[in-house]
Amino acid sequence: MLGKNLHLSQFVNDPAINNINILGPLGDVHVDTLILSWTCMAGILAFAALLTPRLVVEGPGGTGQAMLEGLYKFVDDLAHGQIGHLYKKFFPLIAAIFIFVLIGNFIGVGPWRAFEHMPGWFKLPDGEAFEVASPTTDFNVTVGLACIALIVYLASGVWVHGGKYIKLMLTNPIEWLDLIVRPSTLALRLMVVITADELMRSAFLLMMPVLLPTGIMAFELFIGVIQAFVFALLTSIYIGLTVAEHH
Repeated sequence: MLGKNLHLSQFVNDPAINNINILGPLGDVHVDTLILSWTCMAGILAFAALLTPRLVVEGPGGTGQAMLEGLYKFVDDLAHGQIGHLYKKFFPLIAAIFIFVLIGNFIGVGPWRAFEHMPGWFKLPDGEAFEVASPTTDFNVTVGLACIALIVYLASGVWVHGGKYIKLMLTNPIEWLDLIVRPSTLALRLMVVITADELMRSAFLLMMPVLLPTGIMAFELFIGVIQAFVFALLTSIYIGLTVAEHH
């Protein structure tokens, strides 16, 4: 949850490492975010490694292949519709963003509170039990994803339009504003919405721990899908606008 991370200083008692933070709480190394992000990536890679040998060229294939083909078609249509004929160059990025954000949103939805009272469970500096949350509630993660999108759509403009795009960026103040607005909207929207879901679930679990958990978690899964779609969609739109300008 926002502001309740396991900081590196809780695990490493080395002033040389713990004092490198110059950005305040947002600049600290959040161990839980790293572990959960790595878990998402490892899960995605493991699923792909298990599924790849079972893929078939002819016939319907299994359930896993049907899921993978559906996901491929969904992202393919999304990227093609927003970027145009050059979309294949950016398809891996859009697919990676969508899948990572989706799994990252999902990983925080679970009965993790049941483990908070177990002996040896991690504690925050104030003594409160650590709560497992989606890595996408960490501003460092959403900013990182937004920066990747920013770099790619700037690079795509130079790739397609060359010096004309560089000249446009240097002479048009509106383009300078876009360098702040576009990544900021990507990062803040994802973090705020997923954090709000985490807070809502926590509140409902405290008020009605028996009747509502399943419904609330199902709603969180739905919101997780929507936010992954929105992040991938906006990234595709930004890239599409960049490669389409001044043809």
